[in-house]
Amino acid sequence: MDGVFAGFDNGGLLITFLVVYGISGGLWYLWLQGHIALDQAVFPENTPGFVLDAFARSFLWKIGLDYRHGTGHGVGAALNVHEGPQSISFRFGNMTPLQKGMVVSNEPGYYEDHAFGIRIENLLYVEEADTPNRFGGIGYLGFEKLTFVPIQAKLVALSLLSVAEVEWLDNYHSQVWEKVSPLLDGSARQWLWNNTRPFVKP
Repeated sequence: MDGVFAGFDNGGLLITFLVVYGISGGLWYLWLQGHIALDQAVFPENTPGFVLDAFARSFLWKIGLDYRHGTGHGVGAALNVHEGPQSISFRFGNMTPLQKGMVVSNEPGYYEDHAFGIRIENLLYVEEADTPNRFGGIGYLGFEKLTFVPIQAKLVALSLLSVAEVEWLDNYHSQVWEKVSPLLDGSARQWLWNNTRPFVKP
């Protein structure tokens, strides 16, 4: 597991990615389901981030597990890597609503004490969601992906994911390939293809 931060005069990017060299399995799919659920969340304007935290944790909660860190944080522009006021966290004292134009991370995970850790982090841009209704005249928001690193194929237990979740993976990896492959060649490009090619659900 590695984290990379890039700071620029007009913003910053932070990603965390996981590469498995041994045999995968176990709890990977629960983390992944939470990551996908948060990425696809649609929510009313003026919703504070802590309301969305359960989207990411619920899959672990169902089997009595959790993680101790927050699910998402803001990213500073040439300042702090973690910068508020927005966050997605179990710390419900932060009532700052997520607003259009904010950037927040999506990084649920799981850590088994003295054994291993799982976390992959993408950055999301808060944008308006095109919903068929606007109950009470309130607009709705969702997320657009800002960072594109593949989720290693070895981590994915297709038999434990829904058809919709596999479709999310394939769509995401299609975007990763489209954006990143022109920048690579040789073995690096082949590795990217091996980890972004479409899945075949059994």
